[in-house]
Amino acid sequence: MTDQAVEGRRARLRRETLRDLHVAALDEIREHGAVDLSLRRVARRLGMSPAGLYRYVDSREDLLTRLIADAFHDLADHVFVSIGAADERHDLDVAPGRPPEIAGPERDVRDRLRAAALAYRDWAVDHPNEFGLLFGDPIPNYAAPPGGETVDAMARVGAGIGRPLIEAWEQGRLRVPAAWDDLVADPDLAARFGPMEHLDGRTLSPAFAAGLLVLWGRLHGQVVLEVFGHHRWLLPDGCEALYRAELATIDAELLTTPP
Repeated sequence: MTDQAVEGRRARLRRETLRDLHVAALDEIREHGAVDLSLRRVARRLGMSPAGLYRYVDSREDLLTRLIADAFHDLADHVFVSIGAADERHDLDVAPGRPPEIAGPERDVRDRLRAAALAYRDWAVDHPNEFGLLFGDPIPNYAAPPGGETVDAMARVGAGIGRPLIEAWEQGRLRVPAAWDDLVADPDLAARFGPMEHLDGRTLSPAFAAGLLVLWGRLHGQVVLEVFGHHRWLLPDGCEALYRAELATIDAELLTTPP
């Protein structure tokens, strides 16, 4: 076997072990919660010694960072697939999952926004533990590295969800509410939205950048209520109808009909 073949085999085995490690760590979180994530128990699930696990992760915090980044990337990949941008997936070897519909660039922005938003909800409902890792209670004594891989991964989610709305804005089909302008009337508050003014390769107006955060809050809020079980007493079979009603409301409020 050539040296190149040996290196290729080692790389493949390492990738497989990292995938197994990812699955084992998520299983550990499902059973014990992120707060009690134990490297020793993860190693036991893998049939590996705790010392052997450190060949793949530097620490418990390093493992948490990887899990969070991977979950954000997986969520973003589902959203990108839903808007016909499968080639923008972070991990091209992973199956795209089950987007409720695919609305490519040739479709109207209404269809694209709905597809992206439904892909966001479906991923969350299908991956409640990963969603809880991203958006649940803070993990004591853990802080994601500032400006690190979790930040980049989360930005991809924003780019995927925001793309249809950015397209509507560029087409002159977005009604920008006065309240969005009011958000950035205060210079100090406007400066806080500065990092959002460059998203998905576009330069946005301060008001529109702030508005994207407002819209995400509306959609995300519905998903949080569903995934964390707050509506289960009333809607035990899921809250898709409520979510679609919110989408229809946003559509009617913000999007104009094409000429």
